Amino acid sequence: MKRNFLVVVSNVALRESLAGELRQSGFTVTRAVSGAEAERVIKAVTFDAVMIESHLPDMTAAELSDRIHAVRPECRVLTLTSYDMIRNTPEQLQFGSDDFIINSQQVFELFGSDNGREGSSLSTQHRGTDSLLQVIDVMVGLLELEDRFFGASAHRSMQLAKATAEELGSDDDSLKEVVLATLLHDVGKIGVESDVLSAEGEFNEEQAERMREHVTASCRLFEHIQFPWKVMPVIRGHHERYDGKGYPDGLKAREIPMGARIVSIVDTYVALTSERTHRQAKTSEDALAELIREAGRQFDPEVLEAFQKVLDKRLAIRPDKVEPTVLIVDEQPEFRKLLKMRLLNEGLKIEEAESFEHALKTILESPPDLVVADVDPRSSDAFTFLEEMRSDKALRRVPFAMLARTDDRIVRMRALREGVDEYVSKQADLEEIILRIENVLAREAIRRRDDKTLVRRGITGDLVNLGLPDIVQTLTMGMKTACVTLTYDGDHGTLWFDNGEVKHAETKKLKGEDAFYEMIRWDDGEFVIEHGVKPKNTTVTADAMFLLMEGMRLIDESGAEGAKAAS
Repeated sequence: MKRNFLVVVSNVALRESLAGELRQSGFTVTRAVSGAEAERVIKAVTFDAVMIESHLPDMTAAELSDRIHAVRPECRVLTLTSYDMIRNTPEQLQFGSDDFIINSQQVFELFGSDNGREGSSLSTQHRGTDSLLQVIDVMVGLLELEDRFFGASAHRSMQLAKATAEELGSDDDSLKEVVLATLLHDVGKIGVESDVLSAEGEFNEEQAERMREHVTASCRLFEHIQFPWKVMPVIRGHHERYDGKGYPDGLKAREIPMGARIVSIVDTYVALTSERTHRQAKTSEDALAELIREAGRQFDPEVLEAFQKVLDKRLAIRPDKVEPTVLIVDEQPEFRKLLKMRLLNEGLKIEEAESFEHALKTILESPPDLVVADVDPRSSDAFTFLEEMRSDKALRRVPFAMLARTDDRIVRMRALREGVDEYVSKQADLEEIILRIENVLAREAIRRRDDKTLVRRGITGDLVNLGLPDIVQTLTMGMKTACVTLTYDGDHGTLWFDNGEVKHAETKKLKGEDAFYEMIRWDDGEFVIEHGVKPKNTTVTADAMFLLMEGMRLIDESGAEGAKAAS
């Protein structure tokens, strides 16, 4: 780490502040009040880094930097502009979008690393962070492994949450924040009684309250840990609702951390598509439709749209089933357990058989989507089993993958001649085995599906379930930029929002506020919300809430006139 700093600042308070903070961080600091003094010092002493305040009395910072590099070409030089010195002056106007403000601690961190080892240090830190997250993922997976209902749910949620955060353009720190929070957010359920967790049907009030306590329990478990990311607010807020009716703090819209809004959607989806004691797992399409019905109420519609895009990409690979079933046939329980955990993490349903006789009974009762079987080079059992499957009309199309105990060329060639869909050594990296199994399932899904590609356009729904007033309040509350398209009785209209304000409205015949007042009467039909679409025109200048109130007044007036005419 670099130790020797030169601070060149004419302002006494700023100079002493920088020097003091550097010394507290363990650096040796020399001070200079002018460019001339700094030039004399730099000729006599070797420095690792020099910080120059841009407002020097005798020369420009650029001129001093050139003189320093002429004497000490290896020295790192940074020019700093104190915000305190320019905030009330015309000089602040010279700064544009290419200029950035960073705090002093970030400056020290930037110059505190060793130039020769900085890249490798950051790389090592990055690998260490990723390794830690993977270890937590494995440990949580082991805790859930034998749970019939929650097995691999944390990993599935984490993958979907990470993909959704990426779809939303989150930075690296936010991604890690979401990943870790998703893995840990339900750990507090360990304190919830098993009779509540396994209860059938809807919770009564007492059970619901005991279940709600898992949020604060999770927070209490981790409150002493100084996470490098804002993990705790995500864990605490993952049961908040977009409309403010959630718990534990009743936050709404943007008050809820973005990570918590992501976890809320993903957590609900994984629960809906998982089997429970009182119901079967919902299909991906049915679960998504249920989420969309709660857009703007329970869920952030913009985050939900990003999640839908993530889901559509996955459905392109697995359109037939949410959880394809893989039958593992292996007499080694340790390997079966390890493979089972990793495949569960990929969202697959796993059946196990310790022998081919057991496997045949399992297959006849319920054919899987893929058989993964151990092949012993000393035995032909695996090939006999494959032959029996291929001779049965109901089973001949089931994909078959062999896991070889040894890399025996004769066995491998025989397997390929017999038409196995995949052949991989058990000594291979477990990640490679998983990817090969995934590829078999993907190929099979593509073979079965139609050529039609699933293409969605935004969040769709019925105006009966979410009327235009609700949509306007939702987008205004969340300060969203979006395009809303409505269809009603052969007519269609469009509204554009920018940062929560209605900017443009049009129907087939109307534009501006008149179009808005026409559409607010539409109480049936469909809506589509596309986030991130900016308006090209501005035909509406009134406040969104004023538009709603005026629209309601016009509806009431027309209703009163209709009633009067009828009487």
